[in-house]
Amino acid sequence: MATVFWATGTLNGQPKTVRIPVDSVSQRITFTFSVDTKGNALQLTQPSGGAIKEGMASTEVTELNCGRIVTVSSPEAGEWRAEITGTGRYWLEAQAQSDIFFVSAEFVKRGGRPGHEGLFRIQGEPVTGMPGILQVSLSGSATDTTELYLVTEEGQTIQKVQMHTVNSDRNSLEFVGSVDFPAQPFRVAVKGNDVKGKPYQRFFANLFHVESVEVSPRLDFDELSPGRSKQVAFAVRNVAVPRTFKITVTDAHQFVGKVEPKGLTLGAGETGTVQVDLTVPEGTAPGLGDNVVFVATSVAATSNFSVVHFSVSSAASQNLR
Repeated sequence: MATVFWATGTLNGQPKTVRIPVDSVSQRITFTFSVDTKGNALQLTQPSGGAIKEGMASTEVTELNCGRIVTVSSPEAGEWRAEITGTGRYWLEAQAQSDIFFVSAEFVKRGGRPGHEGLFRIQGEPVTGMPGILQVSLSGSATDTTELYLVTEEGQTIQKVQMHTVNSDRNSLEFVGSVDFPAQPFRVAVKGNDVKGKPYQRFFANLFHVESVEVSPRLDFDELSPGRSKQVAFAVRNVAVPRTFKITVTDAHQFVGKVEPKGLTLGAGETGTVQVDLTVPEGTAPGLGDNVVFVATSVAATSNFSVVHFSVSSAASQNLR
């Protein structure tokens, strides 16, 4: 299932029309509409002008107290219109069974040891004040053209992203490009024409937003031995005005012990370091995995995070202090 459209916003009682391109290679599409209040409505109109009604062939309609779900098999290619009315916060999503879909869309940075440099996914959310590197992988065997965009929470285009093709195989397209981050939350979208010349679009589900604090783990190991302890450092960099950050560290198996310090006061551009002790109890089964989640949050409502994965090795496989 590929996300054709995804939007959330607020209805003020005035009718709102959303235009959604449906391509010729989608075998089935589901429109899901929900609102946090009652008395709202969704009306779908096909490109040919016919409204979707309950009981129509190849159509399933589910009415909800605060929404509606409409599924259409072999949907008509072209521009569909979703007319929504009511009040309150709404969510509108269209998902299609299709050979055109995002495999991944992530922000990366250059790293690696000399001779083995590459692009690696960043920890947490992108950081404001500097361009980012966007890496996209797309299943595009049924596409003819591809263009990458950033879109708002309501699905409106913010900007086109200039991307460099690193793999032109239509079955596994890959792109890399530099992005100037918008101030508002955004999603990554791809648009173009399919192999039959009909417009298509796909949204990557993740909603990104920039933060003014960066969290980076500093470690050279990824295994822990039963009965042993080890310390991992996290760097917290403040890129905005002076602020105080609260530090929260959690993990599922409670390997986290002492966290020092539990708060940092950083000036603009300053970096602080937090040390986290990890201890694996005796008898812990080798191969057990654990994610350590590190979050830095300021009273100014900005936060960022880092997730580090460790696995438990056999007691004799490494010499931990």
